[in-house]
Amino acid sequence: MYFFTALGFKAGKDNITTSSPGLFACKKIYFQTPFYGGQQVTVLASVGHTVKSQTPRNGAAVWVEGVKASEFTVCVLEFSYGSNKSLEVNWVAFTEKLRGSQIGSTPLNSWTTGTECKRIDFQQVRICFPK
Repeated sequence: MYFFTALGFKAGKDNITTSSPGLFACKKIYFQTPFYGGQQVTVLASVGHTVKSQTPRNGAAVWVEGVKASEFTVCVLEFSYGSNKSLEVNWVAFTEKLRGSQIGSTPLNSWTTGTECKRIDFQQVRICFPK
């Protein structure tokens, strides 16, 4: 397990093990120090394999649930046969919108029943250069 903390920003990585059947697992992650001030905490996560392989890997879905000032739950679902091994979950958590970023969400129907596409329009971006 690895953690990095700065004011209003935390990052880390942890291993999560999926196993057959289902190739699904969740793990509760606790921040070393909780966020203070009552602001909403946003957590972004990604997943990768910890063991190098010569064969191509199947994809995996990762999502977070139950985000609180002191913890969140990360879940992983591997596709196809999966690895039946540890996956590495990398995450960042923050309470303030990072300068120049745009954060939002859009709902999708159940992704297990087929393909769904949605258009996401970003706010107009203004770039200012110093004179």
